[in-house]
Amino acid sequence: MVNKTFTKILSLGMGIVLVTSVLMVFVFHSYYEKQAQSNLKTVATLVSEEINNTGDYSFINSVNDDTRLSIIAPDGKVLADSMENAETMENHADRPEFKEAMQSGHGSTIRKSATIDQNTFYYAIKLDNGNILRVAVTGDSVFIVFYESLFYIAIVGLAVMVLSLIISYAVTQSIIKPITEIGKNLDNIEEQETYEELAPFVNKLKEHKRKQKQLDKQKKEFTANISHELKTPLTSIAGYAELIENGMAKQEDIRPFAHTIRKQALRLVTLTEDIIQLSQLDETRSESINFEEVNLGQIAENCAESLEMNARSKNVTIETEIREEYINANPSLIEEMVYNLVDNAIRYNKDGGYVKIKVHNPLGTSVVLSVEDNGIGIPAEYQKRVFERFFRVDKSRSKETGGTGLGLAIVKHIAEVHNAKINVISKVDVGTKIEVEF
Repeated sequence: MVNKTFTKILSLGMGIVLVTSVLMVFVFHSYYEKQAQSNLKTVATLVSEEINNTGDYSFINSVNDDTRLSIIAPDGKVLADSMENAETMENHADRPEFKEAMQSGHGSTIRKSATIDQNTFYYAIKLDNGNILRVAVTGDSVFIVFYESLFYIAIVGLAVMVLSLIISYAVTQSIIKPITEIGKNLDNIEEQETYEELAPFVNKLKEHKRKQKQLDKQKKEFTANISHELKTPLTSIAGYAELIENGMAKQEDIRPFAHTIRKQALRLVTLTEDIIQLSQLDETRSESINFEEVNLGQIAENCAESLEMNARSKNVTIETEIREEYINANPSLIEEMVYNLVDNAIRYNKDGGYVKIKVHNPLGTSVVLSVEDNGIGIPAEYQKRVFERFFRVDKSRSKETGGTGLGLAIVKHIAEVHNAKINVISKVDVGTKIEVEF
């Protein structure tokens, strides 16, 4: 990264120098051309006034200067020239500056010499007697100027290169050093101070570290809770199995012991399934989950039907008030959510109680799933904690009913994946109502 940054800064500096040099050559040459034309016009004006006043242009033949003067008759014949023998010169009637001067009184043009790669600047002005005075000067083309400037450009470029090397190294170090320091002190990122431009990057690292710490803490707690939850049924199974194996159980006790072993084994199966489900949700990113249009009402109906027998065995009635409402969701996760909510409402209900399942769109902007029961209820101080993993309000009742303490944790996780809000309304010995708003 350091070498790439250094190379980019250096290349940028050299590129700017080269482009600036070329542009400056063209700019100065353009200025030079305009200045040359202006000077020619001034000379032409002064000479034309002299000739108009005296009527004599014989002095032109004796002018010894870089500026060339010519007198051209209206028919294009050269009458006098300061550099050539006028008698031997070709007719100039086809020259652009001559034609323009004959028509408008003055004309100018620039012509390039193919042999010497030089530009000749011409300015022509019409005299009072009808003749044309033409003034000309030869100058280097922009390419000659550029080539002649290459040496100076190279010297400046070399100086800038050395300066760029020093500045690029200093700038690179100033950019990279804070990042390197952050990398070396990731464990103490909370104490890191950096310049404003790096603040979003550092804040993201801090946020990530906080989340990682929280996740690590949750994993440790989760592992400890799993160990505790598994230990009880396994100890029970092992104990009863040992009594049977050693022949210490009476014949009439074998059947109850087997029932207890089966019950604890089923509890382990349920617990394992919930743990696997929760672990998969933890490891799955929201963007990797397939979403589609889902009929929440239909899923709720299916869950009510599948849990009907379970509800009857506990003398609980399931009532439904379900409309067909569609949401963008993952169907299997939504089914898991509804099943857990209804199963919980049945599990922690009273003899002869009811469970009401409702799917509706009260405001026309969001779909709401509500599961209501008239069961044991949740004390106010525990209502925010019921979605924690392995949290149980009444641990003895949970074990009797086969609850793992993970059902509502799974519900919360699925809600978060779907950006849904959960609301709990409960009162002890009156009942509980849990709403999920999509």
